[in-house]
Amino acid sequence: MDDLLRQLLTELRGAWRFRWVAMVIAWGVGVVGIGVVLSMPDLYEARAQVFVDTEDPLLNMRQGSGIDDAQTKVNYVRRQLLSTPNLEQVARETDLDLRVDTPEGFENLIIELQSQIEVRPGGARGFEANLYEIKYRDPDRRAAERVVQVLLNSFQERSVEGDLRDDLQALAFLDNQMTDYRRRLEQAENRVADFRRRNAGLAPGDGGGFFTRLATLQEELREVRTSLRIARDKRAALAAQVASQAEGGGDGGAASLVELESQVLEAEKRVDELRLIYTDAHPAVISAQETVQALRGRLEQRRDELGPLIGAGAGGAVIENVRIALTQAEIEVAELAARERDLAQRIEELQQKIDVAPQLEADYAGLIRDHTVLQNQYEGLLQRREQLSFDIDRKRQGRQLEFRIIEPPLAPSAPVAPNRFFLLVVVLAAALGAGGAAAYLLHMTKPVYISADAIYQELQLPVLGAVSMAWTARARRRRRGAEAVFAVGIVALAAVFGVVILAMPWALDVVQGLKG
Repeated sequence: MDDLLRQLLTELRGAWRFRWVAMVIAWGVGVVGIGVVLSMPDLYEARAQVFVDTEDPLLNMRQGSGIDDAQTKVNYVRRQLLSTPNLEQVARETDLDLRVDTPEGFENLIIELQSQIEVRPGGARGFEANLYEIKYRDPDRRAAERVVQVLLNSFQERSVEGDLRDDLQALAFLDNQMTDYRRRLEQAENRVADFRRRNAGLAPGDGGGFFTRLATLQEELREVRTSLRIARDKRAALAAQVASQAEGGGDGGAASLVELESQVLEAEKRVDELRLIYTDAHPAVISAQETVQALRGRLEQRRDELGPLIGAGAGGAVIENVRIALTQAEIEVAELAARERDLAQRIEELQQKIDVAPQLEADYAGLIRDHTVLQNQYEGLLQRREQLSFDIDRKRQGRQLEFRIIEPPLAPSAPVAPNRFFLLVVVLAAALGAGGAAAYLLHMTKPVYISADAIYQELQLPVLGAVSMAWTARARRRRRGAEAVFAVGIVALAAVFGVVILAMPWALDVVQGLKG
């Protein structure tokens, strides 16, 4: 710490050699700074405050609250206020365009207005959330007030008339879009209907997808065949019961009839077993089906030969009931067999189209996707149109955003800028700093050794001794006089700044007179 303090004192003593240069520079910077600060034009700030009423009973009943919608509208109007066309109109109505002579200057004026005009909300919550301030600063107090007044008028006009006009244009645009989408939606519906007509039974919408329908039919065929086997077993049991009763009564014709029925049953079981292994086009299946048809023919022929009353007296009422049950079982078997043939035929038809079905499903899915997209877009446009129509009706009935002026445009007589007191203090500090910096730079460019210790620290050579300056009385007086003059010069510089600050109005008049 001692070494650092010793080094600092050494540097200060070296810079002290150029104190007169430092004082001259400080005075020069101070005087120039005072002139610059006093010549800066005054800026007057005009401001107006408006309240944006966002309470809307109709909107509250429909949506619960109108704050968000109204806030969006205000933000839109605020962006429009600072648009280039609007600021050009403001510049012409307030005669700001007379301050420039060239198109380039006018463009720069508009850019300055965009950066200088402030339109901002007064707060974030409650009543202040609906307060908006318009501020503008200008050297001409009346011009600042006129700019804010024109902006306030434009704010009101654009928020009511301009917004309603934009809504009407948006409504016309939505009507045109809805007409176009309605036409495209009808075309998509016609394409879907035409596809379903051309591919009846294969379209995915007809009971599900192709493979889903095929799997369903195959499952149904398995259930029917199971039911058919059960029905045939039931019929065989009834036939065996009739045969046993017929044999007990010596009726040989009935026994032969039952035998044929048993053969038919066995042949049908054989066909079912083959179908589980092969398709209907397999030779084994075809041969078995031909055997069944032949046995059925012989069975029908035998029934015709024996007649309907065969064995009527062999078992009385009991055998008659069994024969009735047997007849019902044969009817059930016939129905299930017909159902089996129908399902097998439908499955065969679907299997013949199995190569084209995936492409049909893909085409149908594309048609449905296009139709769904168009329908969603059309419904979205319809919903937006209803909302926009409601907003237009609400505005036409006087329910639009209302603006109430809380504070009219006003620019105080006292300027808000520049803060000359602060600037003068900064200039004084800058003047003293500039003088000190100049003295130190001169010391660095023209260094000297102030003490024996500095020589040792710099050259690393031992110092055997040092000869001090012997000041005469006259030299000491002259030295003290010079130091006093320097101190007076610094104090005088600070006093000049103090006088300027105290006599600011008079100093401003003097400067303005010199500029005029």
